[in-house]
Amino acid sequence: MKVQLYALHIGSKWTWNLSVHTHTDIHYWFEQYGADASIRLLEPFVSLGQAIRMLQALSTDSILTSAMNRNSPLTPFKARLQYLARKCGLAQHVCDSLTFSEISYVFWQMGKVLPLQLQADRYERIVKACSGRQLLVDELHQLLALHGVDSTQKEDWLPYLQLAHLQGDLRISSGLHIYERRDWRRPFVKKTVVRCKRCGSGAARMYWTDCIHCGQACPYCEECLTMGRARYCSLLIQGRAVDVSLHSDADDLHAYIEPWGLSPAQTAASLEGLRYVSGGTDAGGKSSVEQEAKRFLIWAVTGAGKTEMIFPFIHYTVARGGKALIATPRKDVVLELRPRIKRAFSDYTVVTLYGGSEQRWEQGQITIATTHQLMRFHQAFDLVIIDEIDAFPYHNNPTLAYAAATVVKPGGSNVLLSATPPKEVRTAADRGRLPHVRVPVRYHRHPLPVPELLSVPTLRRCCQSNTLPDVLATRLQASIKRGAQVFVFVPNIKLVEPMVELLRSKLRAEDGSLPLRVEGTSSKDADRTEKVQHFRDKAIRLLVTTTILERGVTIPKSDVYILDADSSLFDEAALVQMAGRAGRSKDDPAGMIYFAANEVSLSQREAVRQIKQMNRIARKKGYLRGENE
Repeated sequence: MKVQLYALHIGSKWTWNLSVHTHTDIHYWFEQYGADASIRLLEPFVSLGQAIRMLQALSTDSILTSAMNRNSPLTPFKARLQYLARKCGLAQHVCDSLTFSEISYVFWQMGKVLPLQLQADRYERIVKACSGRQLLVDELHQLLALHGVDSTQKEDWLPYLQLAHLQGDLRISSGLHIYERRDWRRPFVKKTVVRCKRCGSGAARMYWTDCIHCGQACPYCEECLTMGRARYCSLLIQGRAVDVSLHSDADDLHAYIEPWGLSPAQTAASLEGLRYVSGGTDAGGKSSVEQEAKRFLIWAVTGAGKTEMIFPFIHYTVARGGKALIATPRKDVVLELRPRIKRAFSDYTVVTLYGGSEQRWEQGQITIATTHQLMRFHQAFDLVIIDEIDAFPYHNNPTLAYAAATVVKPGGSNVLLSATPPKEVRTAADRGRLPHVRVPVRYHRHPLPVPELLSVPTLRRCCQSNTLPDVLATRLQASIKRGAQVFVFVPNIKLVEPMVELLRSKLRAEDGSLPLRVEGTSSKDADRTEKVQHFRDKAIRLLVTTTILERGVTIPKSDVYILDADSSLFDEAALVQMAGRAGRSKDDPAGMIYFAANEVSLSQREAVRQIKQMNRIARKKGYLRGENE
């Protein structure tokens, strides 16, 4: 997009600005300040990305801003302008053609500037539609069409966009941020840095092509390309969300917890988090306003009922006029949460966003979204709840962490949920840098089952010799006999089918007659959903799988076998999550868990240590059933 730069003189001060619709700026400033204002337009128009770099250079150039005055001639400044333009990467022929044209109040008053008539209701609709959004032009057109605003002609939306920018209701920017910084190792060398404003990606994810707007090579971001092409000269519109105050006296917080029927451990965690969100004291004793980032971690064991624990946070936020977001890693989790949230908050509007969602441009008081959808928002939510922060695709994905951090309003709260927080998050919590609370017990208040370590040959060796170690076969038969559904986890997809065949040939049903139904599934299995449902229905008794089922699957009565548990593909978090499939039901709280491996790895030891530690904390706090009752 092409835009224009101009210098504005009000009183005794010059300021530099850019405009996507210059007539709007001219009318705005003269209507506001009359003869006290003077405008000098810089021609020709340049691409948006180049204009932003020029604006930064012009605004910080002490020579130019201090020398110019209201009545000074323009010619002496042309050389300085050309120098700055070359520094900002403008082509030589553009630098040579740079010139000023002056617009005075008298000139405007005589009607020499084209008249501008804007409709107040159209302006309000555009501002409201863009509130809390971060959109490229194509996305803006789709959004405005949904709100009944015609944007087929530039005059239908550009003047309103520029006016909203001048009044602070919207912010006009470019898709990429390009700036220079000095390398601390080479302080006299400046390095050009390119960063995407939507996903935060750096130079490694930039692709350079010739651009018709810039007239030169122009980068765009490949990381978030599926959400639209964000490039150096792309117009990015960021809407300002309505500010609300969520501060409250601590005495009021119990009213937001009581309706949800939480267990003692859940109640304690929610109350601690609400004190932080409401502006009270956090887990470390400091006021939340003193924290550099308003983040709060709920470190809850698998099966603790994290969804129920976030209900008070949502209730508190929306009841006070704020907006809440629940961000989850996967579409299936969004679809699972939607009916639960709608039932719990039937008096509020709930919007679900994922790839292909029909509600993409709708706004609700409560939003449930996959993390990729967050790139279309900017400082939109008072409360952002990030579920399963250690799960794919969050894990080791800085772009999604960036998106999640930018959608919360200044002064808003970011609540993190996890049973197995990443190491850096655990370290921050343990060292007091991250306010947090632990929920060490499940909703049924029984201890977590502790895994048993089994020494067995490697899976590859078992499959090649077509033998099942006696120690493993005995325990599998015991699980079958007691009527449990059996998860059998293996480290990679190649081992699924060989293990299925081995188990089919070696295991029998409870009565010892017919072969047991054993199936396998993985991320490449088109019938995965159907097999999981058959497993729930007990039509399948043993399910061999990879870590694809380490989360989100709850079977009331189940045992867990993790084979080749010493594999490097099974880290501590994965082992804890897989172990968390057992003992989730109050009718079978002591499900069996086995780590079967040729060697005992550090990950196995740490997983067992973490589970035992949570049980100790639960026992010490009196959360376990039958204790302190």
